[in-house]
Amino acid sequence: MSYEFNPENPIFEFPNPYKVENVFRIGAGALMVLVSCIILLDVRARLAQGFGGKEFVVAAIAVALLVFGILQLAQAFMQLRFFFGRDRPQDLAPRVAADTDGNSIRADHLKELLRQNAMSFEEPKGPLNGLLYSMLPHLIFAPLVLQHTAQAQFYRFLSLAVTLASLLVCWFFFGQGAASGWIGIAYALFAAQQVLKPLARHNTAAAGPMDTSTAIGLRSLVVLIVLALLGPALLGLGASLLPDLHGFSINGALALGLLCALLGCAAFGVALNNQLEPAPQAIGSARASETLTINAHPNKLIEEIDRVLMERWYSRIPNRRYTRRSPVINGEQGQFSADLLEETQPRPQPNRTAEGVAHAMATPQFRWLVILTAFAALCMVAGTVATLMFSKGVLAGKVNTTIAAIALFQLAVGVFCFRAAHVLWGRFDFVSELMWVELSGSYESARVNVGNQLSGQVQTQKSVINVEAMTMRVWVSEIDTVIFGKDAGRQLIRMRGRQDAANELSAHLKAFGETRSMVVAPTSTADLERARQVGATGQAVTAGVSAAALAMEAGESDLALATKPAVESAPRPRFCTGCGVALVPQMRFCGECGTAAGV
Repeated sequence: MSYEFNPENPIFEFPNPYKVENVFRIGAGALMVLVSCIILLDVRARLAQGFGGKEFVVAAIAVALLVFGILQLAQAFMQLRFFFGRDRPQDLAPRVAADTDGNSIRADHLKELLRQNAMSFEEPKGPLNGLLYSMLPHLIFAPLVLQHTAQAQFYRFLSLAVTLASLLVCWFFFGQGAASGWIGIAYALFAAQQVLKPLARHNTAAAGPMDTSTAIGLRSLVVLIVLALLGPALLGLGASLLPDLHGFSINGALALGLLCALLGCAAFGVALNNQLEPAPQAIGSARASETLTINAHPNKLIEEIDRVLMERWYSRIPNRRYTRRSPVINGEQGQFSADLLEETQPRPQPNRTAEGVAHAMATPQFRWLVILTAFAALCMVAGTVATLMFSKGVLAGKVNTTIAAIALFQLAVGVFCFRAAHVLWGRFDFVSELMWVELSGSYESARVNVGNQLSGQVQTQKSVINVEAMTMRVWVSEIDTVIFGKDAGRQLIRMRGRQDAANELSAHLKAFGETRSMVVAPTSTADLERARQVGATGQAVTAGVSAAALAMEAGESDLALATKPAVESAPRPRFCTGCGVALVPQMRFCGECGTAAGV
């Protein structure tokens, strides 16, 4: 993943959700580094007198504290600024590349949610979960990360309470004998293995895939109670067989550590309850269905869907495509199906992040989370101070195991509480739109001829696909998703139908499909100009043919007249040479004067 910067689009400039946690982490880490340096300076002052076993032990403690403090600072420094690229948060399903077909099981799950018009929530199992969900009824609607973390914390709270009660009982009855020191050791190992270590592993995995091995179980709690109650009696019976620890005891430090862990669990429970939201008032998707008849390839609708969905890109960021199935047309007739599933770029929801300690304390959603984080830092401060006191005591020749145990347990509880709070601080809420278009129907192939096929100057033909009464369904839903950590998996927690968007999209696609033409005709300016020139040439050719035909007819008439046999011409008129009177052709003498007519 990469961060992409665009000065016109500050959508990826997320507010830092770990701002409050960083304040306490940096404070605790800086104090650890400072105290470790003070201890090392004391060791350096002792080096002039020689380097003995005490100095070596204290130097090792200082180095361990230094490393621990630097780790806290490093964790805070990595969280000082967050860069979200357009590939974050993670997709709800595997993404399909542009202009390719593809699908996945997770995409089918999303489509089934849209089809069913409902959301499914994980059903809690077990009697202890029943008790937890009865106390927090809105927990069923929380993201799975919060549900699993709440279940684990509830189980740890019960385990810590039983362990603390058993420790106090055992300490009261057997704390004065030789088994007193072994009681603290046994319970410390028991608490570390059964409580702290599984919870630390659970909280580490909470930002990614959940570890369900820490789920609440009645059998495990029964075993824990039996061991906690019978363990002291068994320990008391075998105390005579154990070696004497000569006054070594960590019972008080362990009891204080368990009490602080219980307080941390209680604070986490209150903080979690303040972040739970009530049941959604509206869940589902909006659907629009149309019956469509087109005389074109169904893939034309898929292409138009691509263009329409491009207009719905959020902030000009391409949609995330989870499914694309193009219609397959083979043969003269048959059936086809196609669908397209896309999600708009998830955008952050406003007012879901604490802007600082003062703002967080003034907001009920974050108030107890600040208290839990401050309590974690306070435990680390107490452990650091106890480490300083123990180191100075060792250098002075006075080893106080109680102070050492307090330092160790308080640092462990600080890590315990910091990790629990980190899960809630790392929450990001997003909103986006999920759109699904499904096509199904049957087709027949046909050939269309347009124009006068006998005497027309322009004819056209086209092979078309006729789709009668195709079913088109459109689903549109606005979804809320959440992540815990910017690289963690995303979970859908709410969905609301967008009926206006579904109706608009279906109406547009229906109008587009019904206006597809099955006639081939010139459409561009160049085509129309060439067609005009061809038409003019045709008219000229037609006119030329007509003139040639007329000229040919006239020539044929003249030729016929020239080759026709000659006809006797009419006699020329004659006149009398004497008096000038016109003579009849048969007259040989003039009737007026009697003059003989000439030939």
